[in-house]
Amino acid sequence: MKRLILSKAATTYVRIITRMPLTDTTGGFKCWRREALEAIGLEGVFSNGYLFQVEMTYKAFRKNLRIAEVPIVFVERRLGRSKMHWGIIAEALWGVVRMRLRR
Repeated sequence: MKRLILSKAATTYVRIITRMPLTDTTGGFKCWRREALEAIGLEGVFSNGYLFQVEMTYKAFRKNLRIAEVPIVFVERRLGRSKMHWGIIAEALWGVVRMRLRR
């Protein structure tokens, strides 16, 4: 339940800051066309980890590239532990603002 709440809160935060009209800005499954990646210009990407997904989607959104969402079922992890901690959350919160300010 904590993962679901964190995911929903993160998406709400990203939507408010970026104005992207997406329902899941932090989802991990992405499929990119070569032309989209070339248009975005990977050399200008500053983030990695969690924020990388958000930044790439935001750059596609800003270039008016087509973004399609495919819903996934949020299944609780059976093995392993989350790597998420307060440091990652703080980095992501600031990173989204930084990304938005960079334009």
